[in-house]
Amino acid sequence: MRRLLRDRSGAAAIEFAIVAVPFLILLLGLFEVGFVFVGNLTLEHSVADAARWVRTGQAQSWDEDTLRQKVCDQIVIPVDCDKLRLDIRTFNAFGDTSFPDPLNDEGKLRDDFTFDTGGRNDVVVLRAYYEWPLISIFPSWISLGNMSSGNRLLSATSVFRNEPF
Repeated sequence: MRRLLRDRSGAAAIEFAIVAVPFLILLLGLFEVGFVFVGNLTLEHSVADAARWVRTGQAQSWDEDTLRQKVCDQIVIPVDCDKLRLDIRTFNAFGDTSFPDPLNDEGKLRDDFTFDTGGRNDVVVLRAYYEWPLISIFPSWISLGNMSSGNRLLSATSVFRNEPF
């Protein structure tokens, strides 16, 4: 038994196995956070472009599918455009703005969003939502998911007043 306890061959492999698992989990978590950040950043950029199209009156003749496709074309990473949801609401003044929570009571994305690009000088709130799939190697209590499906809801908002087009 003493000979077995003094034998150090294979100790490096065991030490590596002990350290490698937490390191790989941390590395995968870092990648996941990075992907979510890049996804949200590109969504915000595309919503800013869509807000400019609505604000200048360029998108007034477009339907929801056309605007959704144009927003999706601005996103530089591959996404499923069918998961992209737009909620565009019109108000008389900035103080009148109000809008519902994008998730229903079950934690799923609502499907009753409004598409109203408004008219001249209207206050418009343009919101975009995308259900981002996660790798989810982590337990639910440390997951990045904020939906009942375990996915992450990415959102971007732009509030503006339409120009007198």
